[in-house]
Amino acid sequence: MRIYITLALIIAASIDLCSCVGLGPGGRIDVEVVKAPNPWTHLDLHNDPDNFQFAVVADRTGGNRPGVFPDAVAKLNMLEPEFVMCVGDLISGYTKDERILNRQWLEFDYEVEQLGMPFFYVPGNHDISNRIQEKKWEERLGRKYYHFVYRNVLFLCLDTEDPPRVQEPDENNKTGPQLSDAQLAYVARAIADNPNARWTFVFMHRPMWINKINPKIL
Repeated sequence: MRIYITLALIIAASIDLCSCVGLGPGGRIDVEVVKAPNPWTHLDLHNDPDNFQFAVVADRTGGNRPGVFPDAVAKLNMLEPEFVMCVGDLISGYTKDERILNRQWLEFDYEVEQLGMPFFYVPGNHDISNRIQEKKWEERLGRKYYHFVYRNVLFLCLDTEDPPRVQEPDENNKTGPQLSDAQLAYVARAIADNPNARWTFVFMHRPMWINKINPKIL
């Protein structure tokens, strides 16, 4: 059993295409779907009984150039992974103006709606930098952290702004991830509930090794 990781550079936009081969029968994705908003576009997977691929896209803020992300979306549609993961910083954010936030989210949502496969949202500091942005995320996408199992592989999608820190972007870059006790307990339960997972992938915005807030995370 092997895992292949391929890095595809798309006009200065980075996309990791990960393949998991030989993961056993069935292409079902096990995730809790609620009636309220859910933090993914849809669950219509591009299933292949013998091959399992997903893509990872990096954040699109801080040097975002018009046209690069839509071009990456078009190339993802040609690669046809079964779904696309992200690691946050999807909008510019850092504002409490709901009109600006709505406009930014509408722009981003339109771009990912062009994907022919599911897109799973993960928050970054640009997406949730204050309570108003946190509320906007919950209104549009529901949960800020969650997990799912696909082909006996556990995917953990975490919120490293839990709770959000009201700081300017330059100050925020100096701090590490913040995960609440409730989120840490959720992660522990998800891992305990899936003891036989072939692999566990963790998707989060801030790296664990930059931690100046909550030592429990490590």
